[in-house]
Amino acid sequence: MISDEQLFSAYQKLWVNRSFSNQDNLSVKEKLSYAIQKDLRDEMTHPRVRKSPEVKYELAVQRINNSSLAHSEQLALIDLYTKLLRNC
Repeated sequence: MISDEQLFSAYQKLWVNRSFSNQDNLSVKEKLSYAIQKDLRDEMTHPRVRKSPEVKYELAVQRINNSSLAHSEQLALIDLYTKLLRNC
């Protein structure tokens, strides 16, 4: 099983420009969940051009599958995205 730190590191490899500097008080798991939820809600995009969480999920899964991450890391990230999509 992949640790939270490994999963967070895998996420950072795919989304290099994401900043976590204002989240020092959160655990690694909370930081990762927060970042994925923010991605699924497309909060980094202007409100008029935001995509639905389902579209953002599909794009993330494609990016993860096309990455050079280990297969176990890919599956763990996709699993986390799937769980968090249900909460959006």
